Parts: sequence; structure tokens; C-alpha cells
Amino acid sequence: MMGQNLRSQTVNRPRVLQWILLGCILPLTLSANAGTPLMWAGALHLTLGNLVIGLLEGGLLIYWLGLRQRYFWCALGGMIVANYASSWAAYLILSATKGAMAWMTLLWLKPFFLICLAASFLLSLLIEWPLVGWILRHRSKSWQHALLRTFQLHAISYPMLVAYYFPASGISFMTQLDLVDVSDLKPSKPCTVYYLTIDGASVMRSEIGSERAPEGVHDLDPNSRHDRLFIRSGEDSFYDLWLLKGGAAQEQEAQLILSDIADEAILEDPRKVPYPHLNSHGFPMPPTTDINFGEVPSLWSEALSAYRTGFWPIEGLSSAHNSGEGFHVALETPFLAWTIRNAFEIDEDLLLFQLGPHQICLLHPPTHRLAFLHEGKGPVVVASR
Repeated sequence: MMGQNLRSQTVNRPRVLQWILLGCILPLTLSANAGTPLMWAGALHLTLGNLVIGLLEGGLLIYWLGLRQRYFWCALGGMIVANYASSWAAYLILSATKGAMAWMTLLWLKPFFLICLAASFLLSLLIEWPLVGWILRHRSKSWQHALLRTFQLHAISYPMLVAYYFPASGISFMTQLDLVDVSDLKPSKPCTVYYLTIDGASVMRSEIGSERAPEGVHDLDPNSRHDRLFIRSGEDSFYDLWLLKGGAAQEQEAQLILSDIADEAILEDPRKVPYPHLNSHGFPMPPTTDINFGEVPSLWSEALSAYRTGFWPIEGLSSAHNSGEGFHVALETPFLAWTIRNAFEIDEDLLLFQLGPHQICLLHPPTHRLAFLHEGKGPVVVASR
């Protein structure tokens, strides 16, 4: 009978290990359509990662203090609880303050990222500190001693956590691009950008490279969900400026804003819309900002440019030149993630696009120069008259 039990344990143990390995490997093998590596890294950290970190920190306390066997489970269990509490608290705080971070622009990106790293370290330290004090209560009731031990634990585990998230994040917007003045990225031909203000209350016009301030050309109802602007071909081969009001497909509306604004512009491609439908004006609705990604059209050529934008923040903006030299920039971190939408090539290798919810930027990939143009959304570009 005992031999049968031993054989059954020998048979079942590999099966258990197989299921554990499958659970760890499965998120890494999923396609990009199911999310980004950072999403899966965060999910794995919140579920299983804290268990590993808690065991590591509890083991360090046992080793440093020479705890007796009856305190093993106290140290291990306490640190596991502490890590789950601190990570979930940080996750909930980030989710609750996501709207408050809407003010963020490229100008503050690097300082903001460093502040978030320091703040998450301090938050975790403060949450785990009382639990470490409880574990050490039989050795010392000094809060300074508990704080010192908590800091020592974080000095080891926090760099490991940063190293864990680093490969899954996209930080090339901070590391590979040089932020320059907009005057350094002037197109060779005059271009005009039309865009919506952040609150959607006005349509603005600005000549790219000009020192003149942007001017309002049309007032809108700020209570409507104004998604973006787009161009339609009007009479006599001129181009008209239209407004796309977002929402569900059945609720979207198109409104004519200005007629005959340019002789050269980029027309919408209805094939980019997964489920196109006709509006009351009889033409297909263009894609909303959320799905306006993919190959980047060129203002001065009927052919598409060599650049494309991706759906997920980590996909960012990339190129595939014939020379084989690829270009890719993106921003997706545990603290902040920006998508790239409404992109246009306004000159050879000079791109204009919407970064995140309300930044309009210029980028010259060959020289890795990036410029913040305006605060706004839903831009379109036309040739200036």
C-alpha cells in the first residue's frame, strides 16, 4: 500500500510542475492582440510576483536576524502580506489618479518618471514598515530599527522589480529622442495644422514653423464629444474641413466646419475603418482617433510614407526603410502610457501626430529630434496657401 502511494506521488508531482510551468509561460506566449508585455508583467506581479518577493524578503529577515524556527512562518507570511498590500495599494492609487495625470506633457516627462519611481519606493516602504515592525516585535520594539530593516529589504527587492518591468516597458521616448524647439523642425514647404482645443470648444489653426500664435477659427459646443477633424474633397477640387463627433458608431456625426481651406490635403481612407457606415451626408464616416493608426499618409505624395503607428502604446511609431535600418519609439511604463494617433508625413521624414490624449508633436526620425507643437487633439494638416 505504501509503495502505491509513493508511486502515485511520483506520477502526480511532474503533472503539478507542468501546470505551474504552463501558468508561468502562457502569458509570455500570447500574441500582441491579447495585450502588451507590460500588461502581462503587471498581472503576473500582482498575482504571483508578490509571493516570490515576500518569500525573498522574509528569508532575508530570517537570515539577517537568525530567527528561530517558530518565527519562520511569521516572517515569511508577514512579508508576503506586506508585499501584496503595498503593490495593490500602488495599483489602486495609480488607477484613481490616472485622470489627474492628464496635464502631463513631454516637457515634464523625465522628471515625472523619476518622481514616480521615488514615490512608489517610499509608498511601498511606508506600507511594509509596520508589518516588519510586527515581525521584529520580539527582538526590538524600536520603530527606527524596523524602518532600517524595511529600507534594507527594499534596497534589494526594488531594483529587482525595476529590472523585471524594464524589458516589458517602452521608454524610447525618454532615451532615444532629443526634445528640441519647434523652430528646429520646419517643413521645407509651408503647412497649416488645424486641431481641436483640449476641451473641444474651439477649432484652432496654426502655420507650422511660423512665429504667429495659433488662432481660433470656429467655436464648438464643449459639451459634445468632439473626436477629431478630417478633410473631404469639396467642389472644384478644393478641400473642406469637417468635424467628427465621436461615440458609438450609430451616434457618430460629421459636421462641416470650413469650406475651401486648401488646394492640397490628405483625404480620409474609408478602408481604415473596420465597420464603415454612411452618415447623413452620404459618405463613409472616417475612423475615430482610437482606431486611426496604421500606415502614415504623406501630404505631398499619393503613396504612403515609410512609417506606421501601432494600436498599443508599446507599438508606438516605427519604420521599415529599404535600407533595413529600423526605427521604433514608444512610451509605455507602469506609471504612464501614450498612444500615437492621427499621424501625417508633412515633409520627407518629418511627421506630425497626436501623442496621448492632448499633445500634437513633430518628429524627425533620421535625427531623432522631437518637438512639442501644441496642446490639442484631432489634428489634420493641409498645404498652406
